[in-house]
Amino acid sequence: MSDDMDIPEDDFSRDDMLAAELSLGLLSGEDLVQAERRARIDRVFGDLVEDWDMRFAQMSDDIAPVTPPKGLLRKITNEAYPDSPKRLWQQLGILPAFLGAGAAALVLFATLQIGILMQANAPTFEAQIAAEDESIIVAAAFVEDSGVLSVEWRVGDRVEGRDVELWLIADGNAPVSLGVLNKGTKFTEFAISQDMRRLLAGGVMAVSDEPLGGSPTGAPTGTILAVGQITAG
Repeated sequence: MSDDMDIPEDDFSRDDMLAAELSLGLLSGEDLVQAERRARIDRVFGDLVEDWDMRFAQMSDDIAPVTPPKGLLRKITNEAYPDSPKRLWQQLGILPAFLGAGAAALVLFATLQIGILMQANAPTFEAQIAAEDESIIVAAAFVEDSGVLSVEWRVGDRVEGRDVELWLIADGNAPVSLGVLNKGTKFTEFAISQDMRRLLAGGVMAVSDEPLGGSPTGAPTGTILAVGQITAG
């Protein structure tokens, strides 16, 4: 077994633990949604998740293939964490000897499947939309398979009583509105049409300060807050 797994829990950063939980499939609900969005948008956090995928995959090096007994997954679910997904990680540890090699193989199989899913959700296009002084930073990532553009407001204060609108500028053409960013959460998702997807490659994204509800004219009317080049993921 790899020595990489022998890391004291105190040495883990908060992001490390979150990445490990995401890799092992221990998150659920809004925590899962937020972590998956962040893995798509935040390259550093995405790399942490991939590192944990590799660490967990290495657990199979010293384990001979074993077919888990029928109903084992249901038994683990019912007995190990009836209240909270985190209890499964705390009780199983790195290699749950009390459950035997069959359970370990089952956990490894699930981990590898999650790793494949994360790779399938890798961004097709990305953009770091930033003000010149980096007082505002917005990250965007588009996944072709889902047709979803995920946007995260990372740095900067929002103006009370105003909205921030996202724009796509392709081939020097007039800006096209992609929509208004959410106020109650850092994350916003937009469904991108097939026609719009063709404009992403080599384009530019920008965010502008607009009246509530967005620009009334279909073009930016307020200050351009930040701009960023779209690059391949």
